[in-house]
Amino acid sequence: MRYLITAAFTAGALLGAIPASAQQAQTLHYSGGFSCGKDDYATDWNVRKHVSGEVTIKVYYQQHGQGRVNWLDLTERKASDGMHLEDANGNPRLKVAPDGDMIRATWMKGQPQSDCSIFSVSRSESPRARFDRLFTLLVAAEPTEELADSVEQATRLAPIIYALPELDQDSYSQRYRQASADFWIRYRKTLATQLVALPISTEAERQALAARVNAALSDTLHVSASGDGFSEILKTLQDTADRLADHGIDPAATLATGNAGLICQRFANLNVASISFEFDKLQLAVAVPFDYWTRDIAEKFLEDAPDCSAIAKDYTQRLVSQWGKIQNRQQFLEKLRTEQARLRALPATIATLVETSNLQPDPEQVRLGYGQSDLAERFFGKPLDARRREILAVAMTDITDGAASYTLDKPDTAEQVSGICDKLAYLNNIEQDSKTEMRETCDAAQATIAKKQTVAAMEKVTMAFASVQPGSDQATAARAVCDTLPRTLYTSAMIVVSRACEEETQKLAKLEDDLRCSSALSATGAPADLLESSIAVAGESGMSKAPLKDLVCGLLIREIDISFSSSGMLMWKSQAMTLRFPASNETLQFVLKEDDKIGADWALAVEDEDTIRQLEKDGMSIEIVSACLMGRSVCRR
Repeated sequence: MRYLITAAFTAGALLGAIPASAQQAQTLHYSGGFSCGKDDYATDWNVRKHVSGEVTIKVYYQQHGQGRVNWLDLTERKASDGMHLEDANGNPRLKVAPDGDMIRATWMKGQPQSDCSIFSVSRSESPRARFDRLFTLLVAAEPTEELADSVEQATRLAPIIYALPELDQDSYSQRYRQASADFWIRYRKTLATQLVALPISTEAERQALAARVNAALSDTLHVSASGDGFSEILKTLQDTADRLADHGIDPAATLATGNAGLICQRFANLNVASISFEFDKLQLAVAVPFDYWTRDIAEKFLEDAPDCSAIAKDYTQRLVSQWGKIQNRQQFLEKLRTEQARLRALPATIATLVETSNLQPDPEQVRLGYGQSDLAERFFGKPLDARRREILAVAMTDITDGAASYTLDKPDTAEQVSGICDKLAYLNNIEQDSKTEMRETCDAAQATIAKKQTVAAMEKVTMAFASVQPGSDQATAARAVCDTLPRTLYTSAMIVVSRACEEETQKLAKLEDDLRCSSALSATGAPADLLESSIAVAGESGMSKAPLKDLVCGLLIREIDISFSSSGMLMWKSQAMTLRFPASNETLQFVLKEDDKIGADWALAVEDEDTIRQLEKDGMSIEIVSACLMGRSVCRR
């Protein structure tokens, strides 16, 4: 009754070096697959011999692409037609026969579905050991096509989670789901990257590209297209076709397959990956995006599709109804491609960068409607990035060269650099890295110009004011330089030059004041010793003294006439001082008397009745008149 299983356990090579007399439980593992109609199943068998000698068989089976797992607890019984595996109710579920390290099996009562095939399971490692071996494949950083095919084959008959020891089921299930998903993400990314890098200049190179695409769409499609992979692989196909078209190569002639059997198999794979209706499956099955389908491709598909059970009639009906829209879209895309070619052919200049806003299409030529943002990126995004980098590099070089060639006698160069940089700062559709490069280049160029401006302008100012004589034409010319030069400079240079101009102008004004003062003092006719004497002046902190000539000069510079009543010597105890204000025809009379308070030679006094009335009218005491005449702050309190 235990013939098959007992034979397996007594054959020492099957269990390794376990002594036949060992009093412990022993387990053998078998794995394989079977088909029921068009559905495929994986199956794992755990055959256990207990210490008591009893043998039990747990048969797990799981349909491909489904999460549900079924299992049967069976025992072996010898029947007239061979060996049966029965359930607890005595129902024969499987008829089995040994075949070396394999067990051939046939479903009997209660088979998973109708029309299940005869199959076999082979001795294998434990499900845990098989998972561990699979995990080593799934960690590849850049999966090759060969590795992807190996993983596809391995996962087609992957160990069944529930065949693992119970303590491992949760952790291995999570690990397997994550590792498998990550592997196919990396595979698709690697595929897209490598397809972009493959050369396409010669016919042999294009055939190699087509072979790589066909392998990806045939061997691993039902696995790698599951989940988000469907749209990712479709985009990779679209990018590959666009790349061929950009180089003047017909994508349909290079990529399309006319093999009806292959198309049918791809459809079957896609249906495993996604059971729902997806019109885009036609593009992957034929290996050509709709944008490049020809009438011949469409007609051949319609002719071959009825012979493929995997292609539902809805797909051919949808193709017929959508064919007009597909053709209209192809015509629109030709218009986009024409505009793309125009932009790519524009000269690499700053004008192109600014006028096209970094190679953006002319809105009068290209009007993208709602839901067509992918077309903007597809035709005017990445395909033009290389040309954008070329134009940006030329523009940055021109700005740098312009700054390097700048001289003070060419102010237009500085204005051009500033104007260009202002326009670049407001450009849209610029990558952040490019914005940073433009800003840094403009900052460096303007800093170079500002430094040149500062050095050259300072030399010009210094030369203009060198040995300048007050009241001369040279002085007038020097002031004219400072009136016009700063306005032609950048802000940083203007600040430095304006400050220097202010200092030089003040020095010149002081020389001119001194000259006017000397001339004015001579015109008063007052003796030098009188002008060198001191006069009491009110201040914020009390009375002080100042040279009388400072008061006289201040008045004369303000065009107030001053005269003294006598040119006699200081032996006199008082002097008369008359002020005339030409603008108002007003005259004030003062007297210089000896100061007996702070030690000045003179103090200002008033005896003239008209002057006394005028001071009273102005609310001014005689003590602060000298301070007011000299423009001191105490007068304004």
